[in-house]
Amino acid sequence: MRTCWAAAACLLAAVAGLARAEAPPKPEEIVVVIFPFSSPDGGKAGRAFAERLRLRARRLNLVVVERLSLNEAMAAKQMPTLDTPPAEMAKILTQRFGAKIGLWGEVRPEGSGFAMTFRGLNLNLNKNALTISDTRRAAEPQLVNPVQDRVLLQLTGRRKKPVPTATPEADAKAPTRGPELVKNGTFETGAKTPDAWQRLDGLTTFWSAGGASGKCLKINTDVYHDEWVAWQKKYKAGAKADDAPKPTPTSGPKYDTVAGIYGVAYDSAPIPVTPGKAYKVSINYKGKSTDFFFPKLFIRGWADVGGEKRVVYDAYLALRCATAGKAWESNVRICEIPTLAQSKIEYVVLKVYAYWPPGTFYFDNVSMKEVAR
Repeated sequence: MRTCWAAAACLLAAVAGLARAEAPPKPEEIVVVIFPFSSPDGGKAGRAFAERLRLRARRLNLVVVERLSLNEAMAAKQMPTLDTPPAEMAKILTQRFGAKIGLWGEVRPEGSGFAMTFRGLNLNLNKNALTISDTRRAAEPQLVNPVQDRVLLQLTGRRKKPVPTATPEADAKAPTRGPELVKNGTFETGAKTPDAWQRLDGLTTFWSAGGASGKCLKINTDVYHDEWVAWQKKYKAGAKADDAPKPTPTSGPKYDTVAGIYGVAYDSAPIPVTPGKAYKVSINYKGKSTDFFFPKLFIRGWADVGGEKRVVYDAYLALRCATAGKAWESNVRICEIPTLAQSKIEYVVLKVYAYWPPGTFYFDNVSMKEVAR
């Protein structure tokens, strides 16, 4: 009997050892130290830019040194600048962080966008020279994320997960399953304001007839910014949309309108999602746009970060107006909700957004469904 038990134990040990041997190795963690970027406003915009870079890095499954830990490790030592030599950066990375990859630089406004100068050092690739040393530009704030992703991928050698369908035509053909996830995406139900959407303000956001199919959302960005700010204070305090003032007719270049300064956003109710799953998002719209400025439908994922809800995922659907407002148009894209190690995305909010050129925009049939795979 002892011989049988011994043989069985040996067999189990051998099977366990084989299982361990055949188990796929865990991917090696890539640690990136992202230092505060300098900026003309005393570093405020640069610190925000660096925090945004950390968020992008986490989405690429990179390990980042958090801001507080970075400040503690640097102690009283000056943060790196564009002129910091690679040899000095190598010492900072290895001696203070036990890391081999660092990213720093400068960000400054340029027109309606940004010029971003990057310095990056990867000691796995370069010992005595910078891995990245160049300036890249984004024509508008929404185009900063792709630039940051490309820099992080180049610096670390990490590859982004390929997207199987990369065109609206292909995305439109993707089959879906389950129910419609956007409540009242057709804007048909409600009393004073559409159900499951934020409250209308009566100055820039309206409930309109004549949609692509029934009622729709109307946004007017041709309103003086000062008038909009004054009304927003009353609106947020509980004023009704029916009491909104009649806007003063605008004139001149109109850079002082809502369109030229902020734009108008209109949010859906939270939509629960599952990380790792893909969703097809679509919308009908009508209005005027330019090559660089056009309405958008943002898809923003929210998660619990340190006990408070924050946006940790951000994608958008470009709504270029090919017919200059003469006809209803549509666009669609597939968004895969990322699986984040530190913050699980709980829900998304769809944000309809219109800004330049100043004018009236219409939106209808907002839809979001799970992709069948």
